[in-house]
Amino acid sequence: MSETKSSPGHEPRAVCLPMLKGGFGKSIFANTLGDVRGHDVLVADLDPAGHLSTGLGYYTREDEDALDLGDVLLEDASPEDIIKQPGYGFDFIPSVNLETVTEDLSRDSVMASDMRLKQDLVDPLLGDEYEYILFDIPGSRNKLVNNAVVAAPNAILPLKPVPEALNGMRETATKLVGEIRQHIDFEILAVVPNDLRARIDQQTKDRRLLEAMNTQEQFAAYLLAGRDGVDPDTGTLPEDLDVTEVLDNHIPPFARVTADEWAAIDAGEMDPPKIPIRHSAAFGDAYEERKPVTAYDPECSQIPYFEALAEIIEQGGIQQ
Repeated sequence: MSETKSSPGHEPRAVCLPMLKGGFGKSIFANTLGDVRGHDVLVADLDPAGHLSTGLGYYTREDEDALDLGDVLLEDASPEDIIKQPGYGFDFIPSVNLETVTEDLSRDSVMASDMRLKQDLVDPLLGDEYEYILFDIPGSRNKLVNNAVVAAPNAILPLKPVPEALNGMRETATKLVGEIRQHIDFEILAVVPNDLRARIDQQTKDRRLLEAMNTQEQFAAYLLAGRDGVDPDTGTLPEDLDVTEVLDNHIPPFARVTADEWAAIDAGEMDPPKIPIRHSAAFGDAYEERKPVTAYDPECSQIPYFEALAEIIEQGGIQQ
């Protein structure tokens, strides 16, 4: 085995974006995080819709003759055979024939099929070839999602200020995170607000999302779903767990607004901050140009917050 490529003090880590809801910005997070800290990173698109792949210039037509992830997981192909170099600071596995791959995995035995991605792709590559492997996954549960959370038991969860945001968080916590924690140690490294644009000293959608993330025991229970004594359905934690501490450990400092700070904002004693990650036309423009925003607009004001998020990944969580 060759010497690991991980930076000093940083363990190689596989990370997934497992929100069971589409449209929250997972693809933007994936391609931006791949290129902000100068590591050897592999980004893989496991969503049959291929939004991430399209945004990097890879078109995801079904092609029976194309070598794909199924050839790696179910045949004898090497992972290197399907890895592309888009030229943006990370290597990439595009979405190709994933509907067929999912169907083929479903015909395999349950235990074996959920371990394929870990055994055949992550284990051979993580540490030796890549410091970090990042999986963008679909917004609904399937065999590839099962594989991703087993292979990459570290999660980043983006949330947008839309009416279904908290329901998407609840579904992810109860139907995926809570279940997988019955079998493996699965960590939510950070939950990150995304596409913010409104004031938070008024009752806007941004305010409602941020206040829930930063103050509610219910939200803390979502984060710890599957842990002993945590009930995400009723939104309660065991008495020995402090809500503030749980939220401190999961909400990035750039998005953390304590209950006292909310009170100061409402009393006019504190100017309302513009919490990132904020809406930027650069993300949409970059997608149309088939580039990550780091290549399209390196001066985009939101990139430093992705750098902070990448540091959280390096550290294996938020350091207090």
